[in-house]
Amino acid sequence: MSELTVITPPAGEALSLQAAKEMLRLGTDGEDALVARLIASARAQIEVASGLALVSRTLKRTWTRWPVAVAHGGAALRPGPVTALVSVTRIDGAGTEEDLSARFEVCGGKLRLKAGWAMPGIAAGGRVEVVFVAGFGAAEAVPEDLVHALKLWVQAAYLRGAENPPVGIPEDVQRILDAHREWAI
Repeated sequence: MSELTVITPPAGEALSLQAAKEMLRLGTDGEDALVARLIASARAQIEVASGLALVSRTLKRTWTRWPVAVAHGGAALRPGPVTALVSVTRIDGAGTEEDLSARFEVCGGKLRLKAGWAMPGIAAGGRVEVVFVAGFGAAEAVPEDLVHALKLWVQAAYLRGAENPPVGIPEDVQRILDAHREWAI
């Protein structure tokens, strides 16, 4: 079982309200609340569809058993890109915590056991919590093509109307997301 919890949410959106309004050619503030909701919705949907966190945030991934890949090359932490490993904590069934951070590292977005360390077990009723930072950085650091994908999604949603949001990923947005997809061989 794997569970993802947001510890620290992103400080802002990757697409500013002003940039979205310029894309939509809105010259008034009358629909600012709607456009802000569309930006947040577009970002969330793009992040889910791409497996990426656009603006940095701190996340916690919880497992009741280790993914096999952790000891064999590394298990991908999602969403990516992962920029820092904050902690790895084992918690037993009684709630006693043990810091295992020194045994692990993140390499290429994957959590892996460092050389020379034995894989720590997880007792029945226990879990391991991996806290990490994911995202491209501040809003200004998000790649331009992903910001453009946000604009396209907001535009599609705005043109369809608040009562009739887009179903699925707009084709032009999907092409941009495909360029960021990691392919496993």
